Amino acid sequence: MIFKACLAGNNWLVRVGFDEEVDYVPGQYVSLKVNENGLRRSYSITSLPGEKSIDLLIDVSPMGVGSKYVLGLKAGDIVEVLGFLGKFGVSVETLEKESEFLFVGTGAGIAPLKPMIEDLLIRKSFRGKVHLVWGMRYEENLYWIKEIEKLQRDFDNFHFDVVLSKPSADWPGLKGHVGDVVEKLSINWSKALVYLCGNSEMIESMRKQSLLGGATEDRIFYERFA
Repeated sequence: MIFKACLAGNNWLVRVGFDEEVDYVPGQYVSLKVNENGLRRSYSITSLPGEKSIDLLIDVSPMGVGSKYVLGLKAGDIVEVLGFLGKFGVSVETLEKESEFLFVGTGAGIAPLKPMIEDLLIRKSFRGKVHLVWGMRYEENLYWIKEIEKLQRDFDNFHFDVVLSKPSADWPGLKGHVGDVVEKLSINWSKALVYLCGNSEMIESMRKQSLLGGATEDRIFYERFA
């Protein structure tokens, strides 16, 4: 069963209900059937496991088949979901030996990062450093700011930066791109695990920046969004 709501701009929250609790790894995604011919689109899960529903963050700005399908959904509709897919997540074994995480996302790339961070801080009580850098274009498209700021208040080992590439003249926050912000952070690249999610250009740029800083390929993980 479906519930949906517009978060901001072209970004929609779609909640898919199930008959029983579902389990998955924060960071995974599902494949949603978007037409009668069996065409599918993949969307990251942005909620935590253990509930009888999952939340999907969907940017409908491309206005392709998937976007139009989502916009046409009505409360109570039945959808066909294939999941749970992907290996973009943090393993328990990783937590036992790591002390620092850097998460970098652009646009809807925040979708898998938010539950991964919530899982680390709230469910797994990770006490090492966790830093999130989120890049967007315009402030009117921002969402979840209050939720992420609350995490920052509740957990002194978590820090959050949002940066806009095309802000208005009144925007009081950071301006530029995610790489500009990361460059100024005190990251121990040899010990940090880096998780990237967003467009291909950002991922490649941040991968190179991380390697130049001293990270190794085996400590950089990414999920590409179109």
